[in-house]
Amino acid sequence: MAHQIRNDTARHAYVLTVDGREVGHLSYILFAGAVDLEHTEITEEFAGQGLSGELARHALEDIRTRELKAMITCPAVRSFVNKNPRYADLVTEP
Repeated sequence: MAHQIRNDTARHAYVLTVDGREVGHLSYILFAGAVDLEHTEITEEFAGQGLSGELARHALEDIRTRELKAMITCPAVRSFVNKNPRYADLVTEP
């Protein structure tokens, strides 16, 4: 299973594909200096395989690289950050 994540800026979403087929996304809202990670969705077929965590990790690494802060309204991303405190420094409140 080859998966890839890309930032689709036109859709305001990090898009996850598996073998070339879109199977999930993490939508966001861009603000000055911050990104609100608002909603993660994985197709039922691929649920429970840790892919939402992969989306969260990719998005947070991208936000760090771009020197932005992350506002997190998505419960899945909030849970990921709670389990991976190395991303806590990125989090800001809305």
